[in-house]
Parts: sequence; structure tokens; C-alpha cells
Amino acid sequence: MRLTRRAALKGLAALTGAAPFLNIPARAGTLTDVQLLLGGTLASIPGQFAELASGSLSHALGLETPLELTPDIGQDGVRAANLFDANSAPDGNTALALPGATLLASLTGDSRVHYDFGRWIPVLVASTTTVVIARAELHKTLRSRLTGFFHDHPVRLAVSHIGGPELNALMGLSLLGLRPIPVSGYVDSSNALTALHEGRVDAVQISPYTLDRPLDDVLANLPEGTSAIYYTGDLTDTHATTIPIFMEAYQQARHRPPEGPFYHAWQAVSAAADTAMAVALPMLTPPEIVTQWSHACSAVGADSGIRRWAALHHFKLATGDNAAPFLSRTVPDLGATLALRRWLAVNTPRWREGQETRHI
Repeated sequence: MRLTRRAALKGLAALTGAAPFLNIPARAGTLTDVQLLLGGTLASIPGQFAELASGSLSHALGLETPLELTPDIGQDGVRAANLFDANSAPDGNTALALPGATLLASLTGDSRVHYDFGRWIPVLVASTTTVVIARAELHKTLRSRLTGFFHDHPVRLAVSHIGGPELNALMGLSLLGLRPIPVSGYVDSSNALTALHEGRVDAVQISPYTLDRPLDDVLANLPEGTSAIYYTGDLTDTHATTIPIFMEAYQQARHRPPEGPFYHAWQAVSAAADTAMAVALPMLTPPEIVTQWSHACSAVGADSGIRRWAALHHFKLATGDNAAPFLSRTVPDLGATLALRRWLAVNTPRWREGQETRHI
């Protein structure tokens, strides 16, 4: 009998539910008919987490009946976030598990967005890393490599769609002085890497959890003439020491530290792209209920089944008070938001015509 992915997840969920829990006092009767809205289907990252964690989360919250999982037909979480922001009372009985795409949609001014994620209270965040790989003139040193690469010329960047997680690379390459051209349709990282190998694109952005093989293996077998330009997030693989962080890449290319509203907008976009998933409560949820959810998420984060799942996907889990800084990094100030929206307004028509990015 073939073991399906759903059956495997249910098996892990059973193991998770049977694992020993932290000794956390639950306030019986405080929470009733609890539901977890999912910004995606059960096959999405929030859905996978919810199926694995529902048993232990229900137990840690002191629920008499298991919490209800409410998946969404979309994958970016916008519909679920709209419902959450508009209809959820701040009583702790409804929480939202959202992907980073939900944050990006708001940052870019998506017309479907009617929520303000900056008001939400995060109780768990799963963060990841992204690596930007580009065709470069390889030399012995980082300085000579960047000097050889950063000429003012268009660079074809593989993206899933304009406004997707690759906005991190699109903005980053623009800050570094290039004129990237987004080439849409590369939803799968493997297809994007194949296009890089075949010379159909010049740059790709990848994350470990989207790959079908270890990141180290990908980095060790890049096509000739390409290299990892920079990474964001927490990179723990063994090749991490060979890849500069964005700040290092920028200083090598520009000979000064980055600054200005557009850079601050990129920081928020990058943080959103590095957010694989977050669990949040509505604004004005009473502190004692927030504490109860925080303790429950800490119990889930310490569970061996969830930790195995996070390790498999290269996720770093932050719970309770430790989750708040991760979400706050995705909230830019007004000047940064306006700079991002103006840049998108100027360049989106150009990208649709296959033209390179214009600096503003």
C-alpha cells in the first residue's frame, strides 16, 4: 500500500498529539469553539503546520473539543486575512495562520487587500532564508567578483509572478545598480534553476524549503559563470560562509552602506519573503488570552514532531514574545511604503512590456 502525503501528515500529527506536553496551566472555559483560519489549503505550509499541530495546540489551550481548521481555496492568504480582520472578535477564539505572501500583498498595495497586518498580534513565526543567484564573472575574491558582475546592464530574473516572493531579489538587484527584468512563470524553483542552467534567465531566487534537494547541493552545482550574490534570513547550511549578506554585497558594489526609503522598503519586503508562516491573533485581544496562546504555541514549538517538520523545511520557529520582532520587521514606515508603491507604479507597466527596471 502506497503511503500518501496526507496519510504521512496524519501519522505525524498523531505522534505530535501523543508527545509529552509542557506543564502549562490552561484556563478551562476561557476559549470555546476555537478555529484556526488558514491562509491556504491543507497542502500549503500553514495547512501542513495546522494538521500537525492541531492536537497539541488544542491540548495546550485547554480545549474540550479540538480546534477547527478552516482552509482557504487560495494560496496567498489574502481572502482568509480579509475575513480574519473584518469578522474576528478579539476574544482569542479565532487565530490566523498566514504565509509570507499575505504580507507581501499588503506591502505592494494589492487591490484585494482590506486588512492591516501591522495591527495583528503574532504568537508564532516560522522564518526561512532566501538566496539570490546570478550570472557573474567569477574571480577569487568577493570584491573582484562583484566588480566583474555589477555593470549597468539588464538582468533577466526568474519570478513566479510580479509581486511574488521574488520581489526581494527584484528590489535587491535594483539597489545593487542593475536593471532587472522579471521573467514570469517560474513557480517551481527547480524550473527556475533549469532556466538558469540553460541560459534563459540570468538570476534566480531560491529558498531551501522550495527545493527538491539540499541547498548545499544546489550551490555546489551551479552552472559555470554563476554564483550566489547574497542571502537574507538565517542561512545555516555549510556554504553559508561563502555567500555575503546583502549589506556586504551592497558595500562591495556601491562602496557605501545602503540608506534611504527604498532600502527600508526592501528590508520590509525581504522580511516578508523570509516569513514562511505566522500565526496571529486580532488586535485588542486581552493580554491574558494572548499569554495563553503564546504559552500554547511555545508548547507546540517545543514538540518533537513540529521540530522535525521545521528542520525538514529549514524553518526557524519563534514563539510568544520572540515572534513579535519578526512580524514588526515587515512593517515599513510611511516614507518607505510610498517609495515602494511609486517604484512599482513606474515599473509595472515596463515589466509587462519586457523592459528593464527603471531606478527612481
